[in-house]
Amino acid sequence: MKIKTIDNFLDKEQFRKIEQTLFSSNVPWFYTDTVASPDDKSGYFFIHHLYFDDAYQSKFANEVLLPIIYKLSFKRLLRARINCYPKVSKIIYNELHNDLDFPHKVALFSLNTNNGFTYFEDKSKINSKANQIILFDGKTKHGSAMQTDTNLRINININYI
Repeated sequence: MKIKTIDNFLDKEQFRKIEQTLFSSNVPWFYTDTVASPDDKSGYFFIHHLYFDDAYQSKFANEVLLPIIYKLSFKRLLRARINCYPKVSKIIYNELHNDLDFPHKVALFSLNTNNGFTYFEDKSKINSKANQIILFDGKTKHGSAMQTDTNLRINININYI
């Protein structure tokens, strides 16, 4: 399993613009009572779809998604959404999962540094760090761990071929 992390993925100005947008009160968030699968009742979070069903779904897609995907090498964008995890009193490990049930790649872009993280089936973990992207094969099972030190943990989950 090859997992690649890239720090300072976007230049400072691009990152600052995306950060300001996503931490504003202008983004509509949609409550989801499961995190990894319909059976995973370990926590909850909020999402905002940027790209889904072969179409852009958000007025924020150009501003938030395009600077990231322009730096990725891909043939087809499958799905992109913003994940927003609320602060919890103790770190919660959400279920290991695959985003999609067919071959794909995953890019997870973090908007803020906190004690939440992404963990993998081999027990490795990557802390949530502002302006860092994690790239890995979609067949690699992964899970999120919710944070206790910041009100929100926001990342952008991109699935592509």
